[in-house]
Parts: sequence; structure tokens; C-alpha cells
Amino acid sequence: MDERFYSVDGLRLRYLEWGSSPSDPIVLVHGFSSTADAWTGVGEVLGAEYHVIAPDLRGHGESEWDPQERYSDDQLASDVHALVQRLGLPPFTLIGHSMGGAVAFTYAATHPEIVKRLVIEDSAPLPPGRTLTELRTTFASRAEVEQSVRTANPTMPETAVQGRVDVYYRARPDGTWGFRADVAGVRHGRGAHDADKSWDNVRRVKAPTLVIRAGAEPALVSQETAERLSRENPRIRVVTVPGAGHNIHFAHFDKFMTHLREALSQPLAAV
Repeated sequence: MDERFYSVDGLRLRYLEWGSSPSDPIVLVHGFSSTADAWTGVGEVLGAEYHVIAPDLRGHGESEWDPQERYSDDQLASDVHALVQRLGLPPFTLIGHSMGGAVAFTYAATHPEIVKRLVIEDSAPLPPGRTLTELRTTFASRAEVEQSVRTANPTMPETAVQGRVDVYYRARPDGTWGFRADVAGVRHGRGAHDADKSWDNVRRVKAPTLVIRAGAEPALVSQETAERLSRENPRIRVVTVPGAGHNIHFAHFDKFMTHLREALSQPLAAV
């Protein structure tokens, strides 16, 4: 794995790379409050065959926070495109988790000429009335963070809990713990969810698309929403990982990779 940096709007943004540039490229986009490091397991496996790139979105991980709170899907997709252009990538597979899925839908709708395959992990436009949960941002200790993660992710194995704490959180100088990301700024900067625009992005995607849905209830991507995704765009196929929570690639890595490898092996017209 290599760590590198690039600049957009005067902000220093970080990305990770696995594999070598002559290989077929894959771009991984993490979710809200996460970092590129969340994709390490995926990158290490795929890097043997592909050129894998995972950016820290602005305001996340080791990328700088945006004092103007420009964190919309359009802006984050633009940041990803700046990286794609910097690296001179040919048409690539784009994979996005959660908020990164929304960014990936936006990117694929905006740049259909360069996205040859799209994989979305547990992400879709929110239904009417669905609101974001209250977010706790300060913890007295690592132990409190661990318990918070266990409570929010009851199906997550303990090894995945510890990995999530390592990736998403850090100790502060005063001894408390908090997110690595600008969670308050990102929430504020993204504003209210625009379902109409999000569904328009879904319809505009031209690449064959696989949505890997978490099956644990309450599901973020409901069965009704999953069915609508395929109605709105016949290029979209949805599979469900039974019993999985929102972080499928963390807590159910093998099942996630099985679906991902199947998608990567399919002829582009039949994903």
C-alpha cells in the first residue's frame, strides 16, 4: 500500500493505492465519518490483480477539513474526478459504500464515459420522512467508543468492532475520543437530503450496477427501495447479505468479496 496526496480547492487530500498502474483500475469511495483505511482489506486482496485507489474524501481521514463545509455529493464526486484525472485512469470500476455510494451514483451519472462498472454497498436514496440519527461526537475513552460501536452494530464481530474503532476514531489531546472526520461540518454542509436529485442520478447511470444490500433489520436499503432501484434503472441488480449490518465489507468481508468478485468477473453487458 502506498499513501499519496493531491490538492483540490487548496485542500490537501490523501489517497491510498494498491497494485500497479498498468492493471485494470478500481476506485473505492468510503462512507460518512470513515476513511480510505476502511478499504484496506479489500485493497490488499484486489491489489494482486487490479490497480486500486481509495481517496480520503475531504473532511475525512488524513484529508484536510473544508472551512467552507463544501461536502455535497457533487463536490465530493468532483474531488474524486480530480484524482481520476491526475492519475490518468482509463475507464474503471467504481465502488462506493453508504455516503460514498451516493457519491458514486453522482459520479457515474455525471461521467458515464469513464465508469465501466458500478458497485454500491448498502446505499440508495432515502425514502420520504427518513432522517439521519443523532450522532454522538465525544467519548470519554476508547472503551466508550467500543461500546457505542457494539450497540450500533449488534451483528458485528469483535475483531471488526476493534477495526472500526481504529479506522473511524482517534484519541484527542485532552484524553477524550472522537471521530477522525469533520462529522458536524459534513452533516451541516451536505444539508437536507434531495431525494428527487438522488433518484435522477440513479436513472442516469449507464454502467452495469450491482447493489450489495445489508439484510439486517431495520435495513437502510429497504426491500421496497431495492425493488425501486431496479425499476428506475434496469442496469441495476440488487443482492442481499442476510443478517448483515450496514458495514458489510467490515463485518461480513468474505460474503462481500464473493459478491464483488462475481460482479468483477461478469461481462460488462451482463453485470
